[in-house]
Amino acid sequence: MKRIVADTAAQGAAITAQAILALLRQKPDALLCLAAGHSSLPVFDQLLAAKDSGADFSRARFVGLDEWLGVSPGNTGSCYSFLHRSLFALLGIGQQNICLFDALCTDPQTECTRIEKQIENWGGIDFMLLGLGLNGHLGLNEPGDRFENGAHVAPLSKTTLEVAPKYFAGELPPLTHGITLGIRNILAARSIHL
Repeated sequence: MKRIVADTAAQGAAITAQAILALLRQKPDALLCLAAGHSSLPVFDQLLAAKDSGADFSRARFVGLDEWLGVSPGNTGSCYSFLHRSLFALLGIGQQNICLFDALCTDPQTECTRIEKQIENWGGIDFMLLGLGLNGHLGLNEPGDRFENGAHVAPLSKTTLEVAPKYFAGELPPLTHGITLGIRNILAARSIHL
């Protein structure tokens, strides 16, 4: 493990974006898992600037970290919506290169299995960008979640529920659970930036 501490958020974003760009030069079809959230936006801005300067994202693949269970992908507060409007649409990423959780699924366990199989089929996660939640959560793995968990449904903590409204422009949907990659999935990533 290499520990790098940046002095500012902008420096941290630049370091992370450069790591992603270096990976894509080496492995154009790398599998990236990028957290949906405000702390990711400076990194996304750096990636968009790199695209404008000629960086190629056409073969990059993306898997979702988490999603609010029961929230429609059309809801602006969904991770799906956030990632599409903040990154995928702007980079021109084709739907065939994106695998996100279906938060409206009727069988969440089957959905978790689908995500894990896609990660396996794509050769594992090459790069993961995480944001640290106010209470220390990673993805929607709340404090105390088991490290052995793979993708799973997770009850949302009181802190996460208190912070959630900042993501939703309109009325807050009824939130109780999330669907998320587990700590086991996170630790299996070849490179992790927090």
